[in-house]
Amino acid sequence: MKIDVKIIKKNKDGSANAEVNFDKDGLETLVRWGLIAMLVKAIDDYKVDPEEDEDIIQIAREKIKNYKK
Repeated sequence: MKIDVKIIKKNKDGSANAEVNFDKDGLETLVRWGLIAMLVKAIDDYKVDPEEDEDIIQIAREKIKNYKK
């Protein structure tokens, strides 16, 4: 697997312009971990508090139960 990152320019705001080169395995790894990171963030951002959102949970349970029929 190959993932190479080369900083091309450092910007005044602390960010940088970079060039990223990778092979097929590197691409698969970047995509896999990128998707995992997005899913973990979405789970954290949209977490339902059972005490505050019992109505939403009940609606979801009913929809799941009806879907299984």
